[in-house]
Amino acid sequence: MPPTFPPLLTHCLAAALFLAQSAPAWAQPGAAPSPFAKPGAALSSRDIEAHLLVLDVRLDSFILSDGLSGYQDGARILLPLGELARLLTLAITVQPAAGSASGYVLREDRTFGLNVAQSLVSLAGQEGKFEAQGARVIGDDVYVSSELLSRWLPIDFDITLSAMQLQVKPREKLPLQERLERERAAKQLGGARPEPLADPGYPRALAPYQWIDRPFIDQTFGADARAAPGSRQFNAAYTAYLTADMLGMEGAAYISGSRGKPSPDWRMTLSRNDPDAGLLGPLRARSFALGNILVPSVANVMLTSSTGRGAAISNRPLDQPTSFDRQSLRGDLPPGWDVTLYYNDALLGFQASRADGLYAFDDLPLSFGRNEFLLLFNGPLGQMRTERKSFLLDQSILKPGEILYALTGHRADNGDMRSVARLDMGLSKALAGSAGLIYMPRPAAGQSGAKGRGYAQLGLRAYSEWAILTSELTFAQEGGMLAELGLKTRLGSYAVDFLHIQVHGDFGSDVFSASGDPIKMRDKLRLIGTLALTGLPRMPVAVEAQREMLKSGATNEAVSGRMSVMLAGTSMTHGLTWLRAGGAATSYGNLQLSRRMAAMGLNGQLAYLIKPEARLDSLALTADRNLASGYRVNAGFLRTFSAGTTLLAGGLSKNFGRFALAVSTSYSNRRELALGLQLFMALGREPRTGQWFSDAIPMAGMGAVSARAFVDSNLNGKREPDEELVPNAGFIINSGGRHPTLSAEDGTAFMGRLTPGQYVDIALDASTLEDPLWKSATEGVRVLPRPGLAQMVEFPVVSTSEVDGTVYLLNHTGRRGIGDALVDLVNSQGAVVASTTSSSDGFYLLRQVMPGRYTLRISPLQAAKLALSPTLERSITVMPEGDFISGQDLEMKLAPP
Repeated sequence: MPPTFPPLLTHCLAAALFLAQSAPAWAQPGAAPSPFAKPGAALSSRDIEAHLLVLDVRLDSFILSDGLSGYQDGARILLPLGELARLLTLAITVQPAAGSASGYVLREDRTFGLNVAQSLVSLAGQEGKFEAQGARVIGDDVYVSSELLSRWLPIDFDITLSAMQLQVKPREKLPLQERLERERAAKQLGGARPEPLADPGYPRALAPYQWIDRPFIDQTFGADARAAPGSRQFNAAYTAYLTADMLGMEGAAYISGSRGKPSPDWRMTLSRNDPDAGLLGPLRARSFALGNILVPSVANVMLTSSTGRGAAISNRPLDQPTSFDRQSLRGDLPPGWDVTLYYNDALLGFQASRADGLYAFDDLPLSFGRNEFLLLFNGPLGQMRTERKSFLLDQSILKPGEILYALTGHRADNGDMRSVARLDMGLSKALAGSAGLIYMPRPAAGQSGAKGRGYAQLGLRAYSEWAILTSELTFAQEGGMLAELGLKTRLGSYAVDFLHIQVHGDFGSDVFSASGDPIKMRDKLRLIGTLALTGLPRMPVAVEAQREMLKSGATNEAVSGRMSVMLAGTSMTHGLTWLRAGGAATSYGNLQLSRRMAAMGLNGQLAYLIKPEARLDSLALTADRNLASGYRVNAGFLRTFSAGTTLLAGGLSKNFGRFALAVSTSYSNRRELALGLQLFMALGREPRTGQWFSDAIPMAGMGAVSARAFVDSNLNGKREPDEELVPNAGFIINSGGRHPTLSAEDGTAFMGRLTPGQYVDIALDASTLEDPLWKSATEGVRVLPRPGLAQMVEFPVVSTSEVDGTVYLLNHTGRRGIGDALVDLVNSQGAVVASTTSSSDGFYLLRQVMPGRYTLRISPLQAAKLALSPTLERSITVMPEGDFISGQDLEMKLAPP
């Protein structure tokens, strides 16, 4: 019988065949070998999106941008010269249309000139040639390789692709560094950490929730055939992740099915999030969710559960951890993807996609000082994206009287009930109290519907500049109590955590068993920091020691250590653990490495035993390399020494821009052969035109904005049918880098993959407007992205005017122009909107004056100080059409004594 395919699978195949016929020219067979084929030619950033890198830019301890666009061209990383000049306040201007740049570096005698078409650079008047592949015109900027930029400028650009980070390291002091140091408010508690991006104060443009909307969809189809001695199997499977507004909330659904399943597996969640605590009226919640949710862990009582059907509500800030001193990181992970976790620059863990489409790093401990997590996602077809989470425990103190709560409960598929109610309250400026109620299945029951057990918790936290002291009591419903005392502090550059636990009675939970020889006391000490030795790279280290005393008087001990280092673009972490329990000692180790340099990636893990027997346990290696024309080749090796099995794997994928296709194969020493095919395609919709589009990179889990720029002739802030649209306009994200997408001929730019649940500031980049008199009517807007939504934002552009004139001083011989006169432009509300100072001949110029009625005047403070008398002011009207308003002269004379 021929295989039957699920309906969604048929739709995937049909859509792929249709989109293959309309793929970009360079993505079709027989096209040029690379989208960077023509040196110096202007290229569309959409055509090379598969090569796009979104980098976090840091200068010393400051974050300059969290969204600088770079491009990967073989072994080169191309960076935008114009954007870097703007971020670093360098006096260099690019002319993308001409493929050139000019200006100077730090001093006017150190001139700079660049001609991309001729591969020429001029430094302080000295011309030189460079390799043609080292510079490109992409969109409206000139992109130059990081190596050339470091050679031309007194700046090193250190790029770590494994962390998607660009560290700017000036070899000479930049004026920007001096300014940032002056503006630094104070040293952060717990050691230096990157300064957050400032809030520019833009007005908020929040999209209303819809009752029903068309979804964004990430979908994967896979088929594989397997052959082993005596058996053959064929399977086809599909997954789909859909997000959209539904019933006035954020809807998310995950569906997976396969040939052997009579019905697909699915989960669905409806939720809302508001960082400003405006949900559910008097409850002032920041988040609530219905559907398939997980119940977070509770210290000493309950581990993080799998998902179940239930509800959750909380007013805790969205950027705070799930528990006071622990954080669980979970999310969706499409088939074939993997995720690497870094903590404070140390490689911490690696996970591949699972059958349920999720990844989970649960109960990660947090320390005094900075706690920065980086999730680096890699797709099977060359896709890459990052997520960052940052927490600072020593700044989490509640204000006196402030109350935070979280209520969560669900029923698992087997009928087990779990629920947690947690409340925190600020008691004083340095003291907070906490209380909690927990209900969970009986730890040893294991049967569906077994009677559960309840717990109650009471705790206190005391804060100081150098430490956090915690205490908590946990009472079990059926008797028994657990007491915990903790200290979090710092010793130099190292974070120190100490925890003491005593168990009384027959206390039992997911963490502490009441049967057998139960634990009665536990002490744990953890030290986390960075080892900095002269001439060596920074090495994050972590050491943990634990001692347990059992009811019988016996003891268990454990010591573990972890050291990480970054060498030649490779992150390496080596961990060792020693355990002694029941008189027997065990020790083992684990070595992990991850490398992501330009077109090549490498991941590896070696696990080995030391005691009671020294031997290798397992070795896993995976490698991938980007080839020309969007192709990618990968290989894998897995050896399990205890079982004596070896697995070799390989694959080839191609990114077609609108979708991606991969074939794979594997063979084991047990004569098992597998062949696989995978198709991935993400679908989205432009809200203005209603046009659907597809992509090879997931988009359902992220937010998007459709920004439109137009000339607002009637100044009403809304576009009328006859008002001109503005093409080639750029947009700045979070006061940092410019988004790579420019507005099209219809004035619209679709900016996707914005992090949901976090405010994003968007401003129109005035330097991209073709008319120098054009100006955005608003400084910018602040949006709150949510999954599956492409929010429409308008950017009205108005024609401004230039106002000039001469300031004259009257005396007995006539009048003459006078310099250093301070001229104010005052609007109809009496606010000074612009000021300038006259030149030595009395001439002044005010640029980009918005339409309206104004008063020109000599500054009252200057007039009073110099005892000046009329004529000191005059009225003007600036029309919407924009113009040059000349001859607006002001006269003044010294008042008689």
